[in-house]
Amino acid sequence: MKINKILLILFVFMLGLTLQACNGEKEEALPETVEITVDGEVTEEAYFSIPEKVTGVKGAVTVNYAADQTGIYFGIRVKDEKIEISKSGGLLQSDYVGICVDVKADPDKNDGISESTHLFRFDITGRYTYSVGDDYGNWEELVADKAFTLPGTETPKYELIVVEDEGYSAEIYFTWEQLGTSASEIETQNRIMYYIEHRDYNVDIKADANILSPSSYNRLVLLGDRKGSNLPPVAPEITIDGKMDEEVWKSATITNEGNFGELFPGETAGDFIAKAFFGKDGVYFGVYVEEPELWAPNGPGPAYKNCGMEFRIHVLDKDGTPLAAYKWLFDLHGPQWHETVAGGLASSFAPFAEYKYYIDGTVNDDSDTDTGWGFEMYVPYEHLNISNPDTDYIKLLHAVGSFEQNNALPESYRNNPANQDSSGAVSWDFPENYPVVKK
Repeated sequence: MKINKILLILFVFMLGLTLQACNGEKEEALPETVEITVDGEVTEEAYFSIPEKVTGVKGAVTVNYAADQTGIYFGIRVKDEKIEISKSGGLLQSDYVGICVDVKADPDKNDGISESTHLFRFDITGRYTYSVGDDYGNWEELVADKAFTLPGTETPKYELIVVEDEGYSAEIYFTWEQLGTSASEIETQNRIMYYIEHRDYNVDIKADANILSPSSYNRLVLLGDRKGSNLPPVAPEITIDGKMDEEVWKSATITNEGNFGELFPGETAGDFIAKAFFGKDGVYFGVYVEEPELWAPNGPGPAYKNCGMEFRIHVLDKDGTPLAAYKWLFDLHGPQWHETVAGGLASSFAPFAEYKYYIDGTVNDDSDTDTGWGFEMYVPYEHLNISNPDTDYIKLLHAVGSFEQNNALPESYRNNPANQDSSGAVSWDFPENYPVVKK
């Protein structure tokens, strides 16, 4: 009888473990160590278990990550065929990268810089600065010097490699202790906030968040099935690959379609179509453009002249009360800038979303003929401030653009006299007349 009870207890215990594993509830832990040598070369296998992030001016910066029980590694690679420095303007006017990390900031809580905010900047000559925030929201510069190698005592550990006419790469390692936390706290929280800035000499600086607002930085998840930057915790119900080839897209709302050649005489781009639909956990946006010349040569300032698109999203409840409003500009390099209008949630330049481009050709290469480009994006309802997707809805102006700013607006919108001035020019600023997307 006693043996039967023991067997029953063991059975129930094993069944609990099995159900826990099936439900994905078993907690993942950081490894004791990862095999990384901080030598400036981002080649170790450990860097590639978490999806990388492409950011910076014209998508020139690739960021990889690895973490263990001791701390976190950032591997940064920059493509730059003409590396340049400013002797008079210093580090911030030269080709440089900055990384800011905050392990205490709470997303969307309006947290400003504080003692938990760490900023490390370096340029191609080895000039660097290391600053930490204070209780008053100011930066305290701890160290400013010049070196291609740092041991990690007063600063994060760091190594820089510069290759003429190709670019540069660096590895930066923070211990959890330096960042004011521990491995166990990070495993429980499973999130750090970070920011990347990049300057290409004589080109606008690209910042993928507001440096003064750590709660709006990129969200990096280190453990679980949704590792990476800014991914919604609930996976999308379709494969986000930019191709719009799932069955659900056939019944999605068409928010814009037409032909660039018909709208703009002499334009080489062809047909385009944009769609959107409300899914189980968020809104899906998609576009495909026939384009024989994929061009996006401009930096963040004039990025609106590149092949790309702009989303103007106004969220309303069933009574028409505004809930949020956003403007997001994307070109072929990714999100370039945003504006969160009254009522909107705090948002970084990298939206809290999963998106992917499908590039059929080569960008900024006139030696071949391209076919086109596609894009898909999944944004969770919470990021759009949608609490009831059955009754809340959006008004969406999805402007699709070819090179040199031939922006195609939806036909129903551009032909509406209410949106035109006395000269016939169409204003974009009448959201009440935007196409509607809802369940």
